[in-house]
Amino acid sequence: MNVAHTLLLPLLLLASPVFGAAGAEPVIDMHAHAFALEVPPGTGACAGDQGMPAPTLDPRDEFSPDLLGGCEQSMPAPADDAALMHESLAAFRRHNVRRAVIEGSVENVATWRAQAPGLYLPGVGFGKRQDLTIEELRALHAAGQLAVLGEGYLQYRGHPPTDERYAPYFALAEELDIPVGLHLGEGPPAGARFPGYETYRVAMGSPLLLEPVLRKHPRMRLYVMHYGSPLVDEMIAMMFTYPQLYVDVSSNVAFLPRAQFHDHLKRLVDAGMGKRILFGSDLMYWPGAIGASIDSINQAPFLSQTQKRDILYNNAARFLRLTPEEIAADHAPLPDGE
Repeated sequence: MNVAHTLLLPLLLLASPVFGAAGAEPVIDMHAHAFALEVPPGTGACAGDQGMPAPTLDPRDEFSPDLLGGCEQSMPAPADDAALMHESLAAFRRHNVRRAVIEGSVENVATWRAQAPGLYLPGVGFGKRQDLTIEELRALHAAGQLAVLGEGYLQYRGHPPTDERYAPYFALAEELDIPVGLHLGEGPPAGARFPGYETYRVAMGSPLLLEPVLRKHPRMRLYVMHYGSPLVDEMIAMMFTYPQLYVDVSSNVAFLPRAQFHDHLKRLVDAGMGKRILFGSDLMYWPGAIGASIDSINQAPFLSQTQKRDILYNNAARFLRLTPEEIAADHAPLPDGE
């Protein structure tokens, strides 16, 4: 972004008219997924405003995801992969999400992008059970199929960000000047007993573990997915010292108990970090999470309208270095049929 763009950006963000779906202002979702449907159709998920308690389990009993319980108004998973893709797109359009970072298999991301040109920014995960090589990532970037390196699943592997096997990935992101989205925070409820999450480690979610990486890569754009929850004070300490460090509110914004999430968000805002908080839905298998996440921000009683717009759009526009023309396009009506 050149100097003129930098000077114009705040004026555009303040003066942009309200357009889009049902008159809603635009939203940027920095954390969504283009997954295949990996849960049974109709499986419900409960939003944080449903008052669901954390699961309680006698250690002699077998764990079942059914222990996570149900709620009166759960979000149902769609019928199949195609329904998940189409219902997710419909939800993004309904809530005027104009840009969304999606991560999944390279093939799934390409399929979703073909359905909605211009909406989806391609993300590629790392820290997975089998990662793409640096050479493969370079090729994807050259082909326009890598805009964000993330989600970084290191915590799910039980690895810290300083693990040397990930050093080339951070170096590549800094070299290519693409953002990195790194998971630090909770896994699934009862994750220690949840099948498939045996290597997840709570201790690997400390924001303080990022310090050597940020020192080594001072020009890297990094955002911490789930804001290092629940270690909010550690996150604030890191953001205070490293002004390039952003966070997103994904998953927690929809699924944590609403009082807990709002407490976390208020602490971040009260600490002066309101300009570095990004919106994310963590869309996985439940398109209803998109609307529930936006509602959670808009219903926060301690946020001003300006702070809500910062979280839902303005901060991401700055972080992604959108041009004035791109910002204006996001605030213009969608073409007919979209």
